[in-house]
Amino acid sequence: MSIKIRKKQIAMSAMVMALGAAIFINWYYTKPQAQPTGEEVSTSVSQQSESLGDAQYVAATANDDEFASFRLERQTAHDKAEETLNKVIKDSASSQAAVSEATEKLAELTQSIKRESDLETLIKAKTGSGCVVIIDANEVKVVVEKDVLTEGVTMQIKDLVLNQGDFSPENITIFEISS
Repeated sequence: MSIKIRKKQIAMSAMVMALGAAIFINWYYTKPQAQPTGEEVSTSVSQQSESLGDAQYVAATANDDEFASFRLERQTAHDKAEETLNKVIKDSASSQAAVSEATEKLAELTQSIKRESDLETLIKAKTGSGCVVIIDANEVKVVVEKDVLTEGVTMQIKDLVLNQGDFSPENITIFEISS
């Protein structure tokens, strides 16, 4: 019986090594050439169609970094709130009223997260620029890229926000990112 197990182990080891070798060879012959940082990649239309689906280096702007930072902070706050509410819901010592209130708040938080995401998508589609939306209770704050806000863009953003929920115009704040 031990000989049978030993043969299976040897066969399995050989297969794992062959798989590892195949992955290495595939990686070696298909690895992309690294682009130095700080240089933008420019490709012609013919090159793009040849490498459709390949990852490419894209130069990030300072605004992208700031928006990513805002989103990370917002996500951290959402995660902490969700964790606190879930603790109340799961705690057997919590009263029924506390559990009901926490469940309601968790549903509101989920709805706010969805609205934030939807609004960011709609505003980007409408204005062509990046933004971050923060919904806190009945207040909405929209941060857009620098030099984007005009009276028309402001009205479009307010219209989108008003159509997404029970927000009053005086509780909508729109401002540009300062850089």
